[in-house]
Amino acid sequence: MVKADGTRILLDYGVALNDVPEFPLHVAPRDIDGVIVTHAHLDHSGATPILYSGRGRVKTYTTSLTFETMRILLEDFIKISGYYLPFELSQIDDMAESYVEVFYNEVFRIGSFEVEFRRSGHIPGGFQVVLNADKTLAYTSDFAAVDSRLLKGADLRLQDVDAVIVESTYACENHPPRRMLEADFIRSVNEVVGDGGVVLIPAFSVGRSQEVLCILTEYGVNHPIYIDGMAVRVLDKYLENKDFIDGYGLLEKASRKALVAENSMRKRILRNPCIIISPAGMLKGGPALKYAWRLADNSKAAIFLVSFQIPGTPGAKLLCERRIDRGGVTKNVGARVEQYRFSSHSDMDQLHSLLKSLNPKAKVFTVHGENGNCSLLAEWARRELNLQATAPDIGVPYTI
Repeated sequence: MVKADGTRILLDYGVALNDVPEFPLHVAPRDIDGVIVTHAHLDHSGATPILYSGRGRVKTYTTSLTFETMRILLEDFIKISGYYLPFELSQIDDMAESYVEVFYNEVFRIGSFEVEFRRSGHIPGGFQVVLNADKTLAYTSDFAAVDSRLLKGADLRLQDVDAVIVESTYACENHPPRRMLEADFIRSVNEVVGDGGVVLIPAFSVGRSQEVLCILTEYGVNHPIYIDGMAVRVLDKYLENKDFIDGYGLLEKASRKALVAENSMRKRILRNPCIIISPAGMLKGGPALKYAWRLADNSKAAIFLVSFQIPGTPGAKLLCERRIDRGGVTKNVGARVEQYRFSSHSDMDQLHSLLKSLNPKAKVFTVHGENGNCSLLAEWARRELNLQATAPDIGVPYTI
């Protein structure tokens, strides 16, 4: 939450998606003047409907594509959750009535703040936030500094800000060169399908599935490509929102090539060489888990994971142990298993480059990092750049 001259704005309100969802500290709707949701992923948006549980009507500020995608994810969250959630579909409807559409690079006011959304390069519709009320604060949210097939990299004009809240997801790790990773991935896909096998690509519904589809199309992969599950709904939503997709021409071409896998087709399409893109990206559910189970015994098949796998998830277990669980039964996996980490976050060198570009007097707050990454990035900024950098504690106020 940020506060100036009596105006309070919540920057994202998400959920930690552990086995039991963990919700953030309670915020009373009457105590804030609005909530800005920077992108649709549930770790940034998943608690927002709670703000509509009472009589209050907080305004939610975001882009149209973020809101539409967020609604898809929230409705699915309710549908698949085996735990009580502190909101229902009616709260999502109430949120829709109070949502305010904002465009990139549009300067608008929320109380004492001038606010601007800038391209983040993370997922379509996502953005960074710049707030000005005597002092200027930038919140990077999740951002990608380099171009992907779907999006241009983030707009990083932050040289004049007085403070920045920066993500730390990959504060200690660099990504492989993007084009080299793509080439390795395509080579492996063609090997498997060319030998008569099926390639399953478990991928996040939002952003990653569509990115992988674009990569396959860009490299001219000439095998049947199926897309399944919620990734289809998100693809359709992206095609309706041309202004948010920098690689729209490629996405449109890719969508014409892709075949939609219906439930009744799933067993049948595994009989012939093909490529299947399906959620969930960490095999925690969705059609991908069903496909993986059926392909586990097939030595000609492959399961190519295209994202980081959180320890303890089925995807991580598959990578480390070559085993897969479903319904309390465990199978050893004879299929080829590989990982290609197509990240939509900035890596260590890119984070360092951003921090080097800041005003030497800027304050830095490092967030969104596990295993001590926030503290390590703040320590690096203090040691190497002499910046006032802090890994903030939850519930502790800081002054700019």
